[in-house]
Amino acid sequence: MRLVGAFISPFVRRVAVALNVLELPFEHEALSVVENRSEISSYNDLVRVPSLVLDDGEVMIDSNQILAELDRMVGPERALCPRQLDSLRAYGQILAYATGALEKFVAAFYEVSRRPPETVWPEWAARCKAQAIGGLMAMEARAPEGLGDGAYFSEGRLTHADIAAVIAYQTGVRTDPGAVNPASLPRLARLTTALGPTPAFAATSP
Repeated sequence: MRLVGAFISPFVRRVAVALNVLELPFEHEALSVVENRSEISSYNDLVRVPSLVLDDGEVMIDSNQILAELDRMVGPERALCPRQLDSLRAYGQILAYATGALEKFVAAFYEVSRRPPETVWPEWAARCKAQAIGGLMAMEARAPEGLGDGAYFSEGRLTHADIAAVIAYQTGVRTDPGAVNPASLPRLARLTTALGPTPAFAATSP
């Protein structure tokens, strides 16, 4: 398989981490939607990353859809999603907050770094960042006691919720360390300390 997209994208990262955790071999093409639009368009007309080229040549887009396909590939015993129906709501809530926070961090980044200076709207960027931090706070409030000290968000094992939470926290630290730190988000910080240095995560560091 071939994963298309630079690791500066947290959505590319979450797919790469899952591939690493599941020990699914892949090639990586670190392409940017800003600098490599024509190359990415050869994989999908939406010019979107991540794109995952499967072994049969099918190109999948959207990180949620890609992760669902990876879970299907490895089967229910290895899949990184809950096995019990009564776990799905809480798991889905964490994923929603994590991916929502990532979307807002990305929006804030693009507002201040990709627009011509005369068109930047600082208040909008600040609002997006505040929404992202709100998502992290919501995850912190829902985190089980002992998260990062052997506990996980769902069913006592690593799932996509934990992967997304760590990437969201790391993105927040890079974006606003004054608001995102171990003092403000101790449980997310512990989870990141436990998982961040592992090969599956460290290999995707932007």
